Formats: sequence, C-alpha cells, structure tokens
Amino acid sequence: MRGIRWLIVLFTIGLALLAGGIGGVAGSFTDSEDSLANSFLAWTSRQWLQTTQTDFEAGIPIQADTRSSSDNVVLARDSRIYAFQGGSVNFWAHGVPGNAWTSMTNAPNAVGTGGALAYDGSRYIYAFRGGGSRTFWRYDTTLGTWQARRNAPANVGAGGALSYDGSGFVFALRGNATNAFWRYDIANNAWATLATTPANVAAGGALANDGAGYIYALRGNNRAVFWRYDILNNVWATMANAPANVGAGGALTYDGAAYIYAFRGANRAVFWRYDIGNNSWAAMAAAPAAVGAGGALAYAGSGYIYGFRGNGTTAFWRYDALVNSWTTMANAFGNVAAGGSLAFVGANTYVNVATIASQVRDTGTVGATWDALFWDETLPTDNTDITFDVRASDTLFATDNATLPWIPVGGTSPVTSGLPSGQYMQWRATLTTLDIMVTPILEEVRVYHY
Repeated sequence: MRGIRWLIVLFTIGLALLAGGIGGVAGSFTDSEDSLANSFLAWTSRQWLQTTQTDFEAGIPIQADTRSSSDNVVLARDSRIYAFQGGSVNFWAHGVPGNAWTSMTNAPNAVGTGGALAYDGSRYIYAFRGGGSRTFWRYDTTLGTWQARRNAPANVGAGGALSYDGSGFVFALRGNATNAFWRYDIANNAWATLATTPANVAAGGALANDGAGYIYALRGNNRAVFWRYDILNNVWATMANAPANVGAGGALTYDGAAYIYAFRGANRAVFWRYDIGNNSWAAMAAAPAAVGAGGALAYAGSGYIYGFRGNGTTAFWRYDALVNSWTTMANAFGNVAAGGSLAFVGANTYVNVATIASQVRDTGTVGATWDALFWDETLPTDNTDITFDVRASDTLFATDNATLPWIPVGGTSPVTSGLPSGQYMQWRATLTTLDIMVTPILEEVRVYHY
C-alpha cells in the first residue's frame, strides 16, 4: 500500500510540473482518508460521493437497512409481520427484509369480525378469534404452535381489539356494540374487567399503547370519537375527535416516539396522524386505495408502517413516515376480510446477505473513464464481508436493469483496475455475514471518473 501511495505522489508531482509547462491540467486530489489504519490517496478529475441516507435510499436496497445506523448501510434484521386473513383459519408471516409471505400454522378455528393480534415483545402473539366467540389464543413464534388460553369474559365482535402494554398485560376492547374493556394477565392466565369505555365500541374500534402509561382508542361505530385510557388510574378521557367518522377497517399504530397513525376505514383511503403532545390530528398521504373491513396497521420501526387494505382484497402496503408516501408490497396470499389483523415481531438477528445498488450516475461524458472506486466499511468479525460489482454504458439504463452485466471487483478498497467506461455508471455492494448476530457496515462510497 505504501508503494502505491508513493507512485501516486510522484505522478501528481509530474502532473504539476506538466501544468507549469503547458498552462493547465484538468484534475485534482479529492480523496484522502483513513480506513482501518490505512491511508489512501487517489487521483481523479471528478468525484461521485455516496454517504448519506438519502444517497443510499436513492438506489435499490434489497434486505439492506439504510436507517437504523445513521447514514450507513447494514444488513436488515430478520423481522416479520404476522397476520390473520380474517374469515378463515389462515395465518401468515411477511418477511420484512425479503418482502415475501409465508404460510404459518393455521389458527385452530376460523377468525371472524373482531379478530385481533398483539405481540408481547418477547415470544408470544396473543389473539382474539372474534366472530362472536370468547376464544383467546397464544401463538408461539419460536415453535410455530397455537395454545388455547382462558376465554375472554364475553363474546368478542366488531371492534374487538388488543394492545400489549410492555409489562405483562394485554388490554382489550370487546367491541360487539358494547363498552366492555378488559385486561389479560399473562403470568396468571386471567382476565380482569376494567373501567368501561365512555360509549359503545363497534366496527372500526382500535387500540394503541404509547408506552408511557396510556392506551389510545378509536370508538369506531361510524363516530369520530377518540379516547385515552390511563392505565395507572383506570380512567378514560375524551381526546380531540378524529377528523371524520371511523368505520370498519379503522386501525391504529404507535410509532414509538410521538405519533399515532390511523386508518379511517369506512371504505375510504383516508390516513391520519395524531400528535400525542399536542392532542391534534393531521391528514397524511392517502392510502393507495379505499380501506374497509380487515384494514390493519403495524409499526415496524425506522419510520415504516405496514398496512392491510382489507375490503376483500390482497393489497398490502408500506408507509414511509419520513417522506409521507406509500409503497405497494407483495400481495397477501388471499383476500383479507373482517378479522384481518397484523402484529410486528422484531428480530435481534440479521439476514445473511443483502445488496444495495446505487442510482445511475450520469457523468455527462461519453466514454467516461471510471478511474477508482473507494469505500469505507467496518467488518466486526472475519465472518462479515462487503464486496462490490460495477457497470457502465454510454446508453442510459434503469437502476434495476436486469440485462446489463455487472463486473465483480472484489472486496478490497480501493479498486483502481478492471473498471468499465461509459457515460452512465452504477455500483452495487453485497453485504454478507456468517454470524447472524453481527453485520458489516458500509459507511461511504466514492467513485472517481474523468
């Protein structure tokens, strides 16, 4: 490495002398960095720098996480979103990094209106069957099995909802046009009746826990009513009404910080955000289509919210709170109906492999030469690695072009040979780990061209 550095220095001196003799040379030093205790210098006429979250997200990350590590790229956590289809025994899991559905062990009986899910943050998902039954189950995410728990105190119907409080209790709306509100004690497998809601709850009833001692609730029942329950004091308070009446498909999810997001349901595409601190509502980007019975929401961290459209469709979407926009995800395996519901289960392990392709760079020069490729990385163990592929063409190509071949250039920065030429350039990084408890970290990428 020292020899390379001295060659570059000598080359630079020669260029400087040449510039003094003939009046000008287009070019400059632009790269000087320390990476794992090695110092690198590279000559280039122009630099293409990719270093921020915005830079990385402008490309195509596949199973790569661009948000949980500030302005870096890491392997995504192997998290899942579990789902009831509603109107059936079907129970699915959506692999968040891979955007693909898997059929899980069927529920013991068909789930109906008022079906609901709540994850305990550790291992189990608790579930109402709904459909006018008292049935209450627990799903073991490790073993993939269902177990009957103590029945709810009364039949659960439209507006049935569940919310875990983070301390061993699951709170529940009975729905079914009643004001019943309950608490399930996980350790003792027992139910308790709590202060009733201020009015009867029906289709569109929903719950969200803010992690600070309060549970928020939509009444549904084609009303705009919105309440807050004080866990410590067992009392309800009426909060600012939702902007419009909430019906079947109404849903809530808390973002872990300051906001609660909501579907209006009622065959509308309306999507709102409730500001906890200011007790106020705001309209957000509308969902891609009208949401009805079976509409559901689940917050998955890093600003992402996933949602079922319900309404007898397979539509499944992701909302990006950072940019206020929706993306259509892989369709569910079947039409989601009343009782459709979602529960996010975060993982503490990583996927084994991810890729991130950059956006396509227009150098503005036909036949532009790709002079050097540098990147900064952190490899926590020998079981982690980052390798690169590159491609270029004088013909503009799409970021996700499937026909233009990639050229592998290995996993050692810098790369100064074997690079292609062309006006349009793109790189792709592949992150891998053999130990799912650790991830490589890609911090910055620099391309030099003239």
